[in-house]
Amino acid sequence: MQRLGGTTMGGRGIAALAVWLAAVLALGACGSDGEGIDPSGTDTSPASPTDSPTDSPSESLTASPTEPLLVPEAEAVEPASGPRLDVSDIRVNIPKGWKQTFDSFVVDSALGRVDGKSGGVLLSVVPTGGDVLTPKQAERYFWPHGRKPQNYEKQDGILMGGLTAGYYTARDRFDDMHAATLWEDNHVTKVQVSFDREVPDEVQQELFQSVVASYSSERMRL
Repeated sequence: MQRLGGTTMGGRGIAALAVWLAAVLALGACGSDGEGIDPSGTDTSPASPTDSPTDSPSESLTASPTEPLLVPEAEAVEPASGPRLDVSDIRVNIPKGWKQTFDSFVVDSALGRVDGKSGGVLLSVVPTGGDVLTPKQAERYFWPHGRKPQNYEKQDGILMGGLTAGYYTARDRFDDMHAATLWEDNHVTKVQVSFDREVPDEVQQELFQSVVASYSSERMRL
């Protein structure tokens, strides 16, 4: 089975990134420092960068909007049954036995063990002020400095809350990472689950899918 990707987001870096996201996204999303979306529709916030110099400058947050597609549920996956992370009424459950380690209005995090190895979850949610994000924009929204994660690999889209979500994997010398990204109802969301690279691929996939399967939003609870 092909190895899945990652970044140093297990026990080593997840809490630090959570704090960084909370600080940076709080400023960028609120526009309190003058950055964000100017009247021309051009995104000037560091939280939604372009990923290469070849990206069209006209592709702003409001350009070519694409609504998430409601699709039938595929093969049933048992949702994770651990504690709930909740950011801006976007919720996911972490695996049973894992514990929440950080709670803020833009990011929650959790850590756990998988057969003695480390694992972590980040739920990041930021309002987009009425702008609709394309799937590509939603995917890169949380990339630090607009750079793809190490050993980035684009995967086929997956279902999250009945909507099509982007899915990519990445890897560094310590951890494997799985990230599902989605724009829904004026919020951009990333659900990231990371593992020590020694955790078997099939176990990584099972736990990642269980966290994604637990996703819920206000739309689903009406």
